[in-house]
Amino acid sequence: MRPIVDDFFRRCREIVVRHDGIVDHFLGDAVLALFNAPVRHEDHARRAVEAAREIQAAMPGINAAAGEEGLLQVGIGVSTGLAYTGVVGSDNCSDYTALGDTVNIASRLQGEAAGGEVLVTEEVYAKLSGQAGAEHRTLRLKGISEPVEAYLLNVGA
Repeated sequence: MRPIVDDFFRRCREIVVRHDGIVDHFLGDAVLALFNAPVRHEDHARRAVEAAREIQAAMPGINAAAGEEGLLQVGIGVSTGLAYTGVVGSDNCSDYTALGDTVNIASRLQGEAAGGEVLVTEEVYAKLSGQAGAEHRTLRLKGISEPVEAYLLNVGA
């Protein structure tokens, strides 16, 4: 299983970087990527969604390389908003990261997304021009006090 996970993380990193994002960290089987920090991009939401779609498009190839169709399936969550970004920790152990509700919402959306799905917040959806036909969902997410309006994007669009 390790080779397929390594291939997945490598490809995710390549895709994120190609869209001018950075990989903050890998956590278990998840990837936290940032698209508006430390370098600001007015179109960060579009960049994040394009990367998400490209990651979904890469999954059949990753699975084929492992010799098992559908072995690894990925759900993706995308959120935008204010977050604390910077170095956290101590002199002995520190890390550049992002913290806050925006990050937590993206993580919770990822947890709600089934394999092959990309769920985005209403704010992300509003920044995408030419999107139509996305399925609307109102979600109660763990640790988030208010319901979150989200959209399931057509990955092939």
